[in-house]
Amino acid sequence: RDPRQCATPLQRTPSFQSGEGVMYRVALIGNRAHQNTYGPLFREHPHCEIVALAEHHAEKADALSSLYGLPCESDYDAVLERDDVDIVCIATDFYLKRALVPKAAVCEKHVFVDKSLARTVAEAREIAEGVRGKNVKVLLAYPSRFVTPFRMMADHLRSEAYRRPVSYVHHFIRQFPDGDLMEYVSYPTEAKVNGGGELMNLGSHTVDLLHYALGMPKRVFAHFETAYWGDFYDQFGTEDVATMLWEYEGLTAHIVTGRNRIKGEDPGSVNIVDVWCEGRHVQATPRSLTVNGERVAEEAGTEDGEGCVQHFIECIELDTTPISGVGDGLAVAEITTAGYQSAASGWFVDLPLADERHPMLSDDEQVIEGFLD
Repeated sequence: RDPRQCATPLQRTPSFQSGEGVMYRVALIGNRAHQNTYGPLFREHPHCEIVALAEHHAEKADALSSLYGLPCESDYDAVLERDDVDIVCIATDFYLKRALVPKAAVCEKHVFVDKSLARTVAEAREIAEGVRGKNVKVLLAYPSRFVTPFRMMADHLRSEAYRRPVSYVHHFIRQFPDGDLMEYVSYPTEAKVNGGGELMNLGSHTVDLLHYALGMPKRVFAHFETAYWGDFYDQFGTEDVATMLWEYEGLTAHIVTGRNRIKGEDPGSVNIVDVWCEGRHVQATPRSLTVNGERVAEEAGTEDGEGCVQHFIECIELDTTPISGVGDGLAVAEITTAGYQSAASGWFVDLPLADERHPMLSDDEQVIEGFLD
């Protein structure tokens, strides 16, 4: 059946009442990327109950079923069309979201979707068109937006409380012990599955935060390296480190993101933004915001996604619009595609794009039908 249509007109069973108020029934769709970040948060939320699972890959389905103690369907449509599901949490390979996100919205489910929204601009545009006008909440999960220091820094740039920025540099480098990378992460994959390497993965966090803070750049330049994990990334022709320059009026912003290979224990990650502007040096990390060396905000937690989930539930309850949605995902798709075009050409690429094709994908791979595994 058409993946963008419900099989029959939806007859929703109302969200049920517990002793403490409305409970939202959640379906976990897919067991890729960060489902085991967000799934536990929905399970632990006092207003949520996980009632359904879906994953087409048998091994990943078994793992999801074992974790949540529920049968896992291989048919995504069957779960999306259930009338006892209020929320779907979609964490699949990127190419699958083109069909799943619009279908969920048509079936009147609120949609919490893990980044990145899509591999290509064409897929992102289809998703944006598919959810347009639907009376549901759609949140695209970028945890950095919900971490207090990053959010304050970005909001002050948006409001021009930090005036005349001349330098913005974001280093986001995950560091892993010297060994088997696939023990730690689900990447790398070939470009036709997830659209590329670390610019699509870790880099999408830095891209989204900078776009949220300063908007769409006039043009970008990107350089990619397979510097540390060539034994994994080389086979797919993708990057483990990405560098991008974004040109604005009076400002060139700089992001560096990827995975490093180290000896010994895992030190976690480096995730720090430095902004120089009129009268201020601003530095933001997941745990603190400092201005001219004085700490002005702290965050006790880490970037675990809890803020995304809580904001999403509040938007449903208060009927407000999430601060991160499909439009942001489309913008990230445009900027990252410009980055891949720049790396391929060795020169700056103007935005908006004159040509929206992803250069690592053939014309018949710009949109994918069916399953790749």
